[in-house]
Amino acid sequence: ADDQLIALVKEQGRLVQKDNLLHSYPFCWRSDTPLIYKTVPSWFVKVEEIRDQIVENNKKTYWVPAHVGEVRFHNWLKDARDWAVSRNRFWGTPLPI
Repeated sequence: ADDQLIALVKEQGRLVQKDNLLHSYPFCWRSDTPLIYKTVPSWFVKVEEIRDQIVENNKKTYWVPAHVGEVRFHNWLKDARDWAVSRNRFWGTPLPI
């Protein structure tokens, strides 16, 4: 299909440039297997809608040490984005049985 599309665009005088690009395929750094990108359904929590409320509730929380809630966690909450709660990952420790 690429050749037909290129010919059509060229015929209409709209072809700017035609090139072949060589690029490496992404591989997993751990297993050295090819990575496959695909869309998967996900569920999200609308955190951005309640961000101000979450930040205010964090101020009412007693943190030990205080800088965790006042700095680290506060900074994370004030920039929080919608949260993807569905994951397609496997976690655990393999046991040699």
